[in-house]
Amino acid sequence: MLAVAQSSQQPSQQPGLLFYLSADHGFKADYASGDPTPNFLADVKILPGGAKGSYLQCGNDQLLSYWAPGNIYAQRGTISFDWRSRDPVDQTEFPIFRVGYADHSSWDMVWMRIDYNGHGFDAFVTDANLGRTRVSYTMPNFPKPNQWVHLALAWDETTGIRFYVNGKLVAQKAATGLFDATLDQFGPHSRLIAPTGVESSYNFDRGGDVDELRIYDRMLSDANIAALAKEETPQTIPPLTRSISDKDWQKEWWFRYGWNRPGDIPAPLQSSSTTIRKVEIHDVYDLKRWWWRATDGIRETTWPGVYNRSRLEGRRDYFQLPDWDTYSLSGKTVTFFMPNEPWNHIEMEGAAWGTMSLLSHDLEKATDSERTLFKRPKGQERTFNQIDKPITGQKLRFTNVEQETPLGELSAYYVHPGPAPAGIAELTYKLTATVEPDNPSLAPLVKYIDGRYPSDERMTMVALPPGAPSTARKTPQKGLPVVNILVPADFRKVQAESGHGFSYTWENMDGGLDGIAIDLPALNLKPTHGEYLPLNIQIKDPLWPMRDMLDFSFSVKPGEPHTLWLDTRDRILPNNKSLWITIAAAGGDFGPQALEGAQLRLIFKPWKEAAKEHVADRFTQVRDNFANMVEENVTSKKLNTFNRFNADISDLLRVDPQNYLARTYWYDVNREQAKPPFTLPATPPGIPDWAFLQTTDLGYLKQLVNWYIDNRQIANGEFGGGLSDDSDFLNWWPPTALMGVTPEKIKKSVLKTMDAMYDQHMFTNGLATGQYDELHSYEDGINVLGQSMMIDFGSPKQIERAMVTARRLEWLTGINAAGHRHIRSSYFSGAKMAEDGVWGWSKPNSYFVFQPALSLVLFNGAPETRKMVLELADGLLAHRKLGPNGKYTIDATINFKSDADLPGKAPWFIFWAAYRWTGDKKYIQPFLDDGASSLQSINSNALDMLNMRDSWGRQVLASEPTASTVSRPSTVTQKEALAPFAWQMTGDKKYLEHLYASQIEDAVDRQFINTEGSLWIDRIYFNTGALQRARLGGIALMRGDVYPGNAVSWKFDAPANAQSVAILIPDATPDHMKIMAYNLDAVPVKAHLTGWEIDPGKWEITQGTQAVVESDPLRNVTTRTETFERSRDVEIIFPAHATTVLDLKLVGKGVPYWSRPDLGIDREDVTVDGQQMKVTVHSIGAVDTPPSKVVLRDHAGKVLATADAPALKAPVDLLPKTATVTLTLPADAQWKEGSVTIESTGDLPEITQSNNRVELQ
Repeated sequence: MLAVAQSSQQPSQQPGLLFYLSADHGFKADYASGDPTPNFLADVKILPGGAKGSYLQCGNDQLLSYWAPGNIYAQRGTISFDWRSRDPVDQTEFPIFRVGYADHSSWDMVWMRIDYNGHGFDAFVTDANLGRTRVSYTMPNFPKPNQWVHLALAWDETTGIRFYVNGKLVAQKAATGLFDATLDQFGPHSRLIAPTGVESSYNFDRGGDVDELRIYDRMLSDANIAALAKEETPQTIPPLTRSISDKDWQKEWWFRYGWNRPGDIPAPLQSSSTTIRKVEIHDVYDLKRWWWRATDGIRETTWPGVYNRSRLEGRRDYFQLPDWDTYSLSGKTVTFFMPNEPWNHIEMEGAAWGTMSLLSHDLEKATDSERTLFKRPKGQERTFNQIDKPITGQKLRFTNVEQETPLGELSAYYVHPGPAPAGIAELTYKLTATVEPDNPSLAPLVKYIDGRYPSDERMTMVALPPGAPSTARKTPQKGLPVVNILVPADFRKVQAESGHGFSYTWENMDGGLDGIAIDLPALNLKPTHGEYLPLNIQIKDPLWPMRDMLDFSFSVKPGEPHTLWLDTRDRILPNNKSLWITIAAAGGDFGPQALEGAQLRLIFKPWKEAAKEHVADRFTQVRDNFANMVEENVTSKKLNTFNRFNADISDLLRVDPQNYLARTYWYDVNREQAKPPFTLPATPPGIPDWAFLQTTDLGYLKQLVNWYIDNRQIANGEFGGGLSDDSDFLNWWPPTALMGVTPEKIKKSVLKTMDAMYDQHMFTNGLATGQYDELHSYEDGINVLGQSMMIDFGSPKQIERAMVTARRLEWLTGINAAGHRHIRSSYFSGAKMAEDGVWGWSKPNSYFVFQPALSLVLFNGAPETRKMVLELADGLLAHRKLGPNGKYTIDATINFKSDADLPGKAPWFIFWAAYRWTGDKKYIQPFLDDGASSLQSINSNALDMLNMRDSWGRQVLASEPTASTVSRPSTVTQKEALAPFAWQMTGDKKYLEHLYASQIEDAVDRQFINTEGSLWIDRIYFNTGALQRARLGGIALMRGDVYPGNAVSWKFDAPANAQSVAILIPDATPDHMKIMAYNLDAVPVKAHLTGWEIDPGKWEITQGTQAVVESDPLRNVTTRTETFERSRDVEIIFPAHATTVLDLKLVGKGVPYWSRPDLGIDREDVTVDGQQMKVTVHSIGAVDTPPSKVVLRDHAGKVLATADAPALKAPVDLLPKTATVTLTLPADAQWKEGSVTIESTGDLPEITQSNNRVELQ
């Protein structure tokens, strides 16, 4: 019979219990083996009426997490709680409970999760190799919102998981791998509970009610869980006594350490004195991405990162990761750049299996110097390979058989006979298990060990110098064959017998740790593998005990003593941080008694010599961690990702306080502090400051964009940040190209990425295939479609893709009961949407998905889409309200069904597009409500287009400092953002000079971070807004500013480039603009000025040169009239070292764009089969097309073949309108270097000529 007890029993007396939260006594746990207090707490209430006593009402914006160490262990355990939905559920999934890793290479770092799965519950535990041991249960008669349901998940890495609902086992699954890991925090619901953040947001803003949360240290029995479901406390639980003498426990232990393969033991030590030199690897590349996380000393981090559509078991999820920070091709090969020193021993952890080769490697493909070093077997956790002859430097490439199966760690060593060096100082200790580890300097390590490892892996020994005070151990130790050796940093806080104290420390030593020598006694133990006993030794980083400084496996013959010289990487040891070493063995009779009295020596070398490796290693650790933590903008000391960064960079700056790159990292997270040293480049004599500074600023942008194209983009178009975040970064591409920077190269780059997204099926019905929140639905490719439409203007392929998106936006929106068109869901894909509860709202970010639709209307008017967008704008205007402060606002967070609204920024680009399409001033009223700050929300030159110089312009000047006092702020301020408008108002270029100087300094500060820093790619930043307004007459594109407002763009004939000419456009409207330019080159520059946000027609262009003073009269004045319109070029010659002034004005209106036909072809529309060429012609204009001719010409322009294409309807129904014609190729025709053109027979001009010709290359 099961013994149970009522809740009156003290939780600390309940067997196996680690954590208990009843909510009857507040948020502090009733009992906790670890920390009982919440780490994060917000939007959670304690209310009466729970499943038993009080309960936690977790709001939709909840923050609630508790620390995992000591309260839950990954190897095995049980979690049990009562839950109710509180609000009705439907088919939309949401998380109920989650536990996070202490570090990981996935975005959400989730180790365990229990979900509502749309029809019941899912539960999983993630194994050490990214697979998920997962179960799914469909629950008939799902509980009503006010009904409690009891949920329990039990796990054990030797068996698997068991999931219970209301006390009954409903699903179970065998373990997919080892579960053992370091855990961070746990809590209910939420989007993220991890060392990078705790949050409920986006589509993860759905709460619920929780009561009676219990966590146990083992897998409970079915009867135990049945009792918990009845709110009874189990008293008799399954025993948990692990012993290596038991074959099942031995199997688990040996597998963890790699001792499980017959005939494959770690290399035996060959000498009585052995040197083991850690060979640090600083450069590791996954294709073209620097990816150091498989050699960082932290097992939980892996190569590769976690792909959001992972092929690994259990990882395909209804919650598809919105960000994944890796190539889709990652996980096939990884290359380790070995340092220029000898090495001969490789340790590897993780399940990846395949071939390790020695080679010269060109990142994406191997050269001819490859040879196999060894093959790694399948189904292993740890392997070790010692190479007969040492190798110096070179590169290692691991080729994975099973893509994505990860490596958790690879470390290299040089193992050879040899004693420890003499050193400049030596601290000597003897190991003993007879004393308690109660030295205060050991307390943090003891706490960490207790929180990280189950009780049978906590046996300790203390390293004591002669005469050191100590407390005799009262309780004998027992456990698995692993010993934790603790070396105290100090003894001054330990009470000595004399009362005057005892000292033995490395504190403030003028030297650095060279390594650690350990004299292993002649172990009187039974061998476990033939005549050998395998061992493993690990030295933990004193700053971050989760990280190994050394992790080495070897074998010994019992009865033979050995001295190990553990030549770690040099460290300037911090004060007050003790050292921790573990030694594990394969034999069950190994323990502290085997090492009693062994000597341990810390050997030091000169400070300056040791500082070199210390600084190099700490910088790589900073670089790697910062690259990950920027994604969630982690800056809180309540989060361990930041704490690790803070510890590493502080330790670096402690030793090298003037380290420039470290200072740039530190400044990036502490912008209130002194800036890193910087000297602004001096303007060459005779060149205006503004011109030099603008082109220098532009040069840094060019360098950034081209660095990523050259160094990160692979053949399929990906940049290695995950396509959804690659897409964010590509918002910099179109405006950079439009400003004249390598336009064809950038265009090709964008289009490769766009095609990758379609090739990888990221679109369904024109929207994202994955179901995401309102922002990430946009970032999964729709943004790149908008970019492609801009940079590949008039491409039929891009236009027709946008038509598909526009059609589906009709489905995503609707007319609600209030008669307003609004967006129906904030959680959707191209195939489904969630419309009820928290998901039935539109939010400020919901409108970005309209970018391709807006560009489609801009191109050909798209009447149905235009109508929909105008109705959407009208629906938003219906929520314009007068606030108590007397100011009108629009609350843009709107519930579709109820029409209720909440505060949220309105989508200004929707209103501006509506105004530009209709001229109706009601659409600019929201801008008028906001005053001059609206200038920043409008990509076009609204100052002149709305005739606002006398109102908004004066407000700008009133809020601006004088140009001479503009200085670089720690963050972008309103004053800095308004500086370009202040220049427009005054003509004072000092505003721009100071702004460009500030941006140059930012670019220099972040130059390494933005490139070699290998950041999470959407966290790279470069402010292009001021450059765009100056050079393009408006902003073409910035993240969040998606409706193009640039008046013009530029191309420059070689040898000139974008930096040859500095450009200012102080006034740009659809019918007039003024351009000032300075040619920095010593020769004239030919440029091509392309129209965009302008009205079509005949334009009068007046050009002249001017002296330095703008009031001086123009010289060499010429006037000409040209046809100028969207996508059409006019040629401009800029004289050398001169300021050119251009005045352009519309003098004769042309045919409006939305009254024109348009025919187009892409390169993919031309196919050849034998002597026949087929060409598909697309009608993508506003009106029907007349008949046309398709003409094939050779390289010299000679006509080779023609075909007639019929008249085509305009795609006003958003469906493609095409005709395919066939041309017969003459025998021996040299067409491959030629071209195909469409030549219209009608009188109306086309919208653009840029899509009428393709080159056949």
